[in-house]
Amino acid sequence: MITHARTHARTHTHTSKYLLLPWGWHFGLGPILVIFAVYMALLSVSRIGLMLWQWDVIPESGAITVLLYGLRFDFASICGLLAPVLLLLSICSLLGALPRVLVWIVRFYLAAAGAFLIMNEAATPGFILEYGVRPNNIYVKYLIYPTEVIKTLWGGHKLELLLSLALTAAAFVACWYLSGWAFKRLSQQALTVADHSKDSSSSGSSSANSNGSDAATKEAAAPTLRLRWLNRGLILAVVQLLLVLTIVPLGIRSTLGHRPLNPSMAAFCPSPLVNSLPVNSSYSAAYALVHLNDTQVSSDNIYKLLPENEVLAAAQEFSTRTPAKTWPSCPLRQHIAPYQPGKLYNVVVVLEESMGADFVESLGGLPLTPELEKLKEHGWWFNNLYAAGHRSIRGIEAVTAGFPPSPLESIVKLPAPSATSSYATLAAIFKQKGYATTFVYGGESHFDNMRSYFLANGMDSVIEQKDYTNPQFVASWGVSDEDLFNRAHELFTQQYAAGQKFFAVIFSSSFHDPFDIPPGKVTIDDPNVESSPRYLAVKYADYALGQYMQKALSAEYGKDTVFLVIADHESKVRGQGAIPVNKFHIPGVIIAPNIEPREDNRIVSQIDVPVTLLSLAGFSGAVPLVGQNLLLPDAKERAVMQYNDVFALYDQKGVISLTPQRPAEYFAYHNKQLTQTTADSDQRRLQLAAGMENVGPLFYEKDYASINCVTWDEQPESASAATAASPTAQP
Repeated sequence: MITHARTHARTHTHTSKYLLLPWGWHFGLGPILVIFAVYMALLSVSRIGLMLWQWDVIPESGAITVLLYGLRFDFASICGLLAPVLLLLSICSLLGALPRVLVWIVRFYLAAAGAFLIMNEAATPGFILEYGVRPNNIYVKYLIYPTEVIKTLWGGHKLELLLSLALTAAAFVACWYLSGWAFKRLSQQALTVADHSKDSSSSGSSSANSNGSDAATKEAAAPTLRLRWLNRGLILAVVQLLLVLTIVPLGIRSTLGHRPLNPSMAAFCPSPLVNSLPVNSSYSAAYALVHLNDTQVSSDNIYKLLPENEVLAAAQEFSTRTPAKTWPSCPLRQHIAPYQPGKLYNVVVVLEESMGADFVESLGGLPLTPELEKLKEHGWWFNNLYAAGHRSIRGIEAVTAGFPPSPLESIVKLPAPSATSSYATLAAIFKQKGYATTFVYGGESHFDNMRSYFLANGMDSVIEQKDYTNPQFVASWGVSDEDLFNRAHELFTQQYAAGQKFFAVIFSSSFHDPFDIPPGKVTIDDPNVESSPRYLAVKYADYALGQYMQKALSAEYGKDTVFLVIADHESKVRGQGAIPVNKFHIPGVIIAPNIEPREDNRIVSQIDVPVTLLSLAGFSGAVPLVGQNLLLPDAKERAVMQYNDVFALYDQKGVISLTPQRPAEYFAYHNKQLTQTTADSDQRRLQLAAGMENVGPLFYEKDYASINCVTWDEQPESASAATAASPTAQP
């Protein structure tokens, strides 16, 4: 009879649609806890591998800090990832049954979760090589553009891509089988309980046949014992559910303080890379995704939030300026006098993708941009020009709108602060005087929201990849730079012939990973420089630039045009210090009528460019721009830059680095090297740096950089030069 009952129990357990267990048993949580521990171990192993790889930049005794902080972020990450499963199985434990279909769903979810963790960890080394930190908001934002990303990865990173896919697939399969093993043990335990129940019942019946009086006694006592056991089991199931509802949210929040866990809490040293190591890449990416559309900064992602009056005072002090009349909606304006009064000039901005100082020999880089360096013979060359950020959208907002960098997203990506006006961009300002304004790009202009930004802020038209007829060469990121410049040259020639003044931004793309360029155009002859696709691409970008500038300067429109050639940012911005200042060093040259060739050794910023161009173009009026006119003899030497969540002010005294949740750090900067120093006794520098970090968020929130804050002086173009004041400095 016992054998028959056991066989019946096994048949029932395997054919039922449910796994049945007594109340209070850790129903399903056993397998989840096993998976939880495995996930924790995988993330720790990955972190240790990254630490060994980057051991040279980890400060003394910093390894333990990285590991301990890492465990905290890993626990929070996995609590968040497994929260739905933990809650589901706790409810099933309370009900005493788990539908078998849910077992399959849970197993798939666990496998996908493991693959997600490994996918992000596998992507981390490549991201560190490119951006100097773990995957962050940049990683998430690029996912919006899958076509460009896939082309880039397949074109230049096949091995890394295939290896990451293989690791991700392997993780999915491994987690699938691991969860299967864990749930198999659960099923076996369910079977054992069922068998024990049947055996007890059969044993009781057999005993009753031989001992009638004892059976009657046991039968009377059975309901009482069963009820006591069920009450205890129900209590345990309720306790289990309450523990899950308590521990999991606390694990995700990871603190009882008023601010939940966030990446800035891991900052403990000057290095952004080291500070990013404790935060596993999945947590970092998820945090960035949640805050992707934030239009305000909080105390978690800025050194210090300051009141408006202190921010405006810092903005005033930052630049040499001629004050202009202000009003409440436009509290910061400066007057700009034309360099050559009486005439308005065309303006062409050539924004070179990633062509930083690393590739300019005279700036300490490789000899890969000889055509760019030839432009020194024609214009005003800057030896100490610094980019505002390490992404194109930072360069675009700085060069076209003079907008300072900050922890806030670039205004290129943010929604407009006003539905009735635009920013005071160069395009919007020149458009007020009837200029034709054009953004010329070789790729798809929707990338990084460039098309929307330019059209909403003064550009009449956007030329992009679809607008080219029979281009010579099409790469992953669009037509070649030669096609780009040929199209621009054709447009400017037509506009000039028609008597139309114009402002244009030409944005190159040939020097962009995966570095597709027309074959046979350039070679690298220097034996000390390898002929890698990357170096060939920058050499080609320089070649195309040289071909265009030669044509433009000899063309009819050349004599009435102000040209600016400038990089948007340096390539591969990463470093060991708090902020790699040397990786923000970029070339820049202005070629304009009556500008004598010279080299400028002052420390200057990208955000100074718009004000300077306005003066050179003949603008006379007031603008709400933060930068300064570099034509002024007393222009201040300083630059600001944003590197992930680190903000820096660089001036003649050195560098002040501001990181959220950390004290300010001071550095001397010589020969492209940072050396940490003691705090500056002059607190005004720190106040200036902190204030400038707040300028971007304040101006965005209050729309203080609106085109409505721009006014032109009433002066006809043909007016005599003697009737207007102009800067006295000869650049």
